[in-house]
Amino acid sequence: MTEPVKRVRDRRVWVGIAVLLAASVLFAVIATTVASKDPILQRDLQVLVWLHTHGSPAFSGFLLAVGQMHNLIGVGFFTILLAFVLARRHKWYWVVSLGIAMIGGMLLNLGLKQLFHRDRPTWDDPLVSLSSYSFPSGHTAGATLFYGFLAIYVVSHVKELSWRLVVVIATVAMVVLVAFSRMYLGVHYLSDVLAAMSASTAWLVTALGGVRLYLKKRQVAQP
Repeated sequence: MTEPVKRVRDRRVWVGIAVLLAASVLFAVIATTVASKDPILQRDLQVLVWLHTHGSPAFSGFLLAVGQMHNLIGVGFFTILLAFVLARRHKWYWVVSLGIAMIGGMLLNLGLKQLFHRDRPTWDDPLVSLSSYSFPSGHTAGATLFYGFLAIYVVSHVKELSWRLVVVIATVAMVVLVAFSRMYLGVHYLSDVLAAMSASTAWLVTALGGVRLYLKKRQVAQP
């Protein structure tokens, strides 16, 4: 391995560790706040009330469509489609990483919902009614996992910095749009979507790093 390539890989490792630590700490702070029912959570309700009283039918319809596209079925379809494209290109490492990242991340989100048992916001005139628990947001988790994975894959395969920036900005914008839609539609608090983003980011980094480390050790162990 040449020295420049080794430096790039070392840099990516440290960036991954930094992102993992930052996302983990952010989730821990949010989770502790929610579990202790800290008074700061009143901000959650204030944000939702403002959004709920400043909406418009056209914008509501658009965000309802965004939500439908990023529910479990929608994200599952996007994931299968991406896995098919990667398999056609014989990118088996990325196919395996995608499967572990998405399935593991959504199971983690489901486990956290059962652990915290946080009720969803209630309204007299709800735009959307759901019976599942609120914390963390499943739609936001799915979007973070999928678009985060897509950004990492493209950045790993594109050399031009300008295109890398375009991809990162576009994928982040999609995650933010999905997260905003969940608050606007009144089914999640701000802390729900922030927790989903941070927990899913931490899991995504862990999954990709774990698969790479496992394959590297297998290569070293082979005679």
